[in-house]
Amino acid sequence: MPRMRWRADGVEGVSLSDHVTLLRDLEHGAELRVAGGRLTRGAGYDSAQRATRHSLARTGAILRLRQRNRFYVHASGVVDRSGRAFVFVGASGSGKSTIAFALARRGWTLLGDDGVVLERIEHGTIVHGWRSPLLVSAALDRFFPELQGAAERAIPGDARRRVPCEVGVSARAPLAALVFLERARAGSLRICGASGALMKLISQSPWVLLGDSHTPEHFSALQRIVADTRLLSFRHGPAELMRVGDLFEGTNSHLTGAMA
Repeated sequence: MPRMRWRADGVEGVSLSDHVTLLRDLEHGAELRVAGGRLTRGAGYDSAQRATRHSLARTGAILRLRQRNRFYVHASGVVDRSGRAFVFVGASGSGKSTIAFALARRGWTLLGDDGVVLERIEHGTIVHGWRSPLLVSAALDRFFPELQGAAERAIPGDARRRVPCEVGVSARAPLAALVFLERARAGSLRICGASGALMKLISQSPWVLLGDSHTPEHFSALQRIVADTRLLSFRHGPAELMRVGDLFEGTNSHLTGAMA
């Protein structure tokens, strides 16, 4: 197969064959090889900064999972008290972490703050957790009292003044709904059309566009997930943040009403 070259999140990928990809950090030149479902350290990896190694390993893990028909999505995921997963999809700043934290305060558990992994099975979809700390802006202390005074614990240099928050976690759960987020002054919760949902899901799972032998399976899996999953569009502002638990938990009576 011809070599394919792509870039994502400061990492360049070069497909050396259908099952071998060389990852290179664009700033420091450190390398990591993905081959046969294994990650092998390359030039400069051991001496690279921790953040560089983490970025390469994260990308390598996403590719390795993709080879096993498990697909990473830039999203937050939480599990309700009946054991069903709700996945909140959106661009950076759309409120994924905030919504996840608001629900975790109500007893839901976290699958992932900034990413989850979707696996299509015979009778549905399983959402796998992606281990990462839940980071919430200290500026939201007017909504969440436990964040008052937390600004001093914010990540150094983080413009959003995010702080890590301790919440319960889950490893996996069956998918109940995909919820596509957008900040807005006027809030709404309604059905999202399948074609629009697929486009939004692909935009947050761009690995489907690599064009290698795994692309057809990746695209087909996302299509099937969209086809048989409850799809919701959630426009939200401060008012919705205050009642997000009531909107999404329990018997889903609020969801039913919103979708009628």
